[in-house]
Amino acid sequence: MVLGSSRLIGKDATNTTTAASSTAASKSTIIFEVGGARYIAINAFAFEPSVDIPLEPSLVTVVCNRKDVPLSKGWLRAYIDGLDKCDVFDRKLFLADIIATPPRCHGQPIPPDCREYLKEFGNQWTNIKIEKAGGPALAPGLYLYANKVLQSVWRLYDDEQGAFLPAIKPNLGPSDLTNIQHLQVAGVSYGCLAIAVPPRAPTSATNSPPQLRVAAKDCYFLKGMKTSLCNRAYYEMRYPAPFTAQVVQALVKDGAHVLGLTKLSSMMAREEPMDAVDYPTAFHPRGDGYQSPAGSSSGSTAAVAAYDWLDCALGTDTSGSGRRPAMANGVWQFRPSHDSISLSGLCNTYAKFDTPCVFARSLDILERVITTWIPPPPIAPSKSQSRSYRLIYSEDYMSEANTDQMKIIDAFIKDAEDMLPATVTQFSIRNSWKQSHPPDTCDDIEEYLDDVIRKNYYHESYHSTDDFRKLWAQGATVSTAQHEEGTRRLLVCRTWLHEQLLGDNNSETFMLLPVANAKPVYRDEVLPSPEKQSALGQLFIPPILGAPDIVIPIGEIPYHSKISHQTEFLPVAANLVGAPQRDFELLRAVETILDKSGRAKVVSTGSRIFS
Repeated sequence: MVLGSSRLIGKDATNTTTAASSTAASKSTIIFEVGGARYIAINAFAFEPSVDIPLEPSLVTVVCNRKDVPLSKGWLRAYIDGLDKCDVFDRKLFLADIIATPPRCHGQPIPPDCREYLKEFGNQWTNIKIEKAGGPALAPGLYLYANKVLQSVWRLYDDEQGAFLPAIKPNLGPSDLTNIQHLQVAGVSYGCLAIAVPPRAPTSATNSPPQLRVAAKDCYFLKGMKTSLCNRAYYEMRYPAPFTAQVVQALVKDGAHVLGLTKLSSMMAREEPMDAVDYPTAFHPRGDGYQSPAGSSSGSTAAVAAYDWLDCALGTDTSGSGRRPAMANGVWQFRPSHDSISLSGLCNTYAKFDTPCVFARSLDILERVITTWIPPPPIAPSKSQSRSYRLIYSEDYMSEANTDQMKIIDAFIKDAEDMLPATVTQFSIRNSWKQSHPPDTCDDIEEYLDDVIRKNYYHESYHSTDDFRKLWAQGATVSTAQHEEGTRRLLVCRTWLHEQLLGDNNSETFMLLPVANAKPVYRDEVLPSPEKQSALGQLFIPPILGAPDIVIPIGEIPYHSKISHQTEFLPVAANLVGAPQRDFELLRAVETILDKSGRAKVVSTGSRIFS
């Protein structure tokens, strides 16, 4: 069934193009404003109504029932109530005109009580469309009707945080053969893009979960789009991508819509807002709105934290470029086991550590993305957790957190201890290495790993851009022999860490790490990046292990803002690390902790993570 609505002629309507014929209309894009919102109409196709319809344009809602249930007032009311959950739908606009696709075995007209119900919303016409068996079905959704042509309607939202680089032109059925195109539409607010957002049909019409709305960090290939890495020179030298990154394509095949590519630290290096030269850093939506969003996945996390119309965004994490912005922006993040996910179509910096990650406001969305990427293991319903839980509390890194932050982290540790339940074990990597270091190594792990990051990470980061050309200069000075020795030491350290931390096969072991000190970091302050990083830093432990980890928003701490001159709040997060290839066990443990403790599994958009 298709329900149509108000006329678009007059001062509230703005068309960028008009369609004179069905051939021209098939490629036309119409942008219009009505009811205080902007929309874009795309993908025109011929539609011959069976009732008299005014020639002027009409907004239309397609309502269809695939479950072979006769059309009734109760069913229709429930369907429209489901549509109200869609932010693109407005019953004051989209219920004036109707086309119906009832079940094929029920060719009856629309019942009188349904017509009376629809008149309450100003319904002006209804049309029954009987679909042919085996033929193409009219998809549920919102449409623009004019001149015997229907076009799918998406809503345009402003990217007020400056999180996106390009927006993506809507495409109803993208596949791995489809070229993705730049939308090229400005927002209403000064200096921002407009992002096209698709409507969502009720699950009763699609028999599937709502399609995800996704953004991707601009280091992933999208077929037909150039990759910029947030660097103008790099963008100018790139060719359109020949294929779409595998992790993005997996979501597209699951029905997701990619809305655009997000900003990042230039060339995926560490960068604060005052360092950004080519493209301004995205605005952090939490607190006073003028904190650094951290990087390098700054645009993805800022967008998820700011926009209700975005479900999730893809980033990357090599040495904290997903975890740091996840904490700063107060969103969920999951970084899968390194060897469990494809890097195809991802611009690499250090392939041994590079890992796609996903950001979301809810644990449910996080889990949905991960199960799209990695097939979940079968679980016998009758079997409970067979291995006991062990939570390692690392003494080496807790000084990274401040006192108020530690109170929140300690409360989370207590919940994990009580609710899983888990045995909490304090552990020092430095002391344990001194007591039981591998053969042919010194007894100081800091000394053993000294300069390993330069010899490995910086070296490969430099050579990852051999076809293109401060960290790169360091990487260029590393010889092949030095690189091989650095790699050997990392592997020795990985084996030792795995045995010491995760080697107990009788328990499900997790390690809790702080991400960073939760303190104000204003975007107008110059913050020098570290010239030399230790491989023993807490951000390097998960990538060295190749382990999955999850960033969990667990609280907030107050601070006095120099911007607003009032008390604002910063997010606090816990970083829980699991054993390699135990991704789903980690997710289930986190869900158990949250469910049993009553902790929130969803964060809000805006200045506070918990509304």
